[in-house]
Amino acid sequence: MSKIRVALAGVGNASSGLIQGIVYYTVNSTNEGLANQVLGGYTLADIEIVAAFDVDSRKVGKDISEAIIAPPNSFPSVVPVPNIGVKVDKGPTLDGISAPASESVEISTAADADVAKILKETNADMLVCLTPTGGVKACEFYAQASLDAGIGFVNCSPTPIASNRNWSIKFQKAGLPLVGDDLQSQAGGTVVHKGLLEVLANQGVNLMDTYQLDVSGGLEGLNTLDDERRIYKRRVKETSISRAVPYGINVTSGTTDYLEFLGNRRIGHFWIKGTTFMGQPLTIDIRMESLDGSNGGAVLVEVIRAMKIALKRVTAGPVISISAHCFKYPPVFTSRTEGQRWFTEFIKGERTN
Repeated sequence: MSKIRVALAGVGNASSGLIQGIVYYTVNSTNEGLANQVLGGYTLADIEIVAAFDVDSRKVGKDISEAIIAPPNSFPSVVPVPNIGVKVDKGPTLDGISAPASESVEISTAADADVAKILKETNADMLVCLTPTGGVKACEFYAQASLDAGIGFVNCSPTPIASNRNWSIKFQKAGLPLVGDDLQSQAGGTVVHKGLLEVLANQGVNLMDTYQLDVSGGLEGLNTLDDERRIYKRRVKETSISRAVPYGINVTSGTTDYLEFLGNRRIGHFWIKGTTFMGQPLTIDIRMESLDGSNGGAVLVEVIRAMKIALKRVTAGPVISISAHCFKYPPVFTSRTEGQRWFTEFIKGERTN
């Protein structure tokens, strides 16, 4: 089977988790921590990074194997990554970096690359957009570059692309697959919160109030200290979580602060209040600690392989099954279990979208 040729827009912690994960599962004969060792006939060894774009001078011009461990990235080096032979090109900054994050990012003075041209020259199958929360213009730039290059687009940011009618129509007319929006982590706050609420609601618990709040040390946490970006990200997460319950409840969710010493760790706190049989009270209080880089990488390897299948089948426009299963704000919302079923059916060829 042909390789899956991937370009990355943003060489941050998620890219580090993805690339290290590819190496880790290629050199180690284990499937521990993987949802699917083989997906549609593809293993992680079939994923090949062919292009990358970033704005930080400590990454631009470097081989991506060096760039993924360069500051301000904080995901730890889990496995040695050999030289890949892919140089990080300078992407446009636009609105990608918020004021709070600007002091931690050293903007490269190199000229902006012709992104669409590079995507064509490298024969990329898809572009994975990992631009920061709130970088609407930056994300839309890369979506257009994907259209110009005639390749698929994976939107991991909260910017509405797959869930935006105008962008959906553009990819539909171009005959190209599109998935998004806002990547859902393997064991992150949103997916765990939704799972808890869904199980409790299915058990007949009357849910009333809930929150999931976290602090983090990654650049994404620093970036969302900007009030406008934090409010937008919170709205996306709260909408996603509230859909797990078939009736209205009070939901609050989001990142509350940035703590540099946490590195790539994210510490989440979950609180759920409701009533059970005969109106008896129920309160759940949970603390969870995880790493953003591996959390994102675990889902990206699923999305990338599924997108290759969509490309081979010439699926056009938003791919509902991949989006519903792997993203917080997909074009079509469904339950966690239903989304997983749709995804499995799509991989097997039992579902066209």
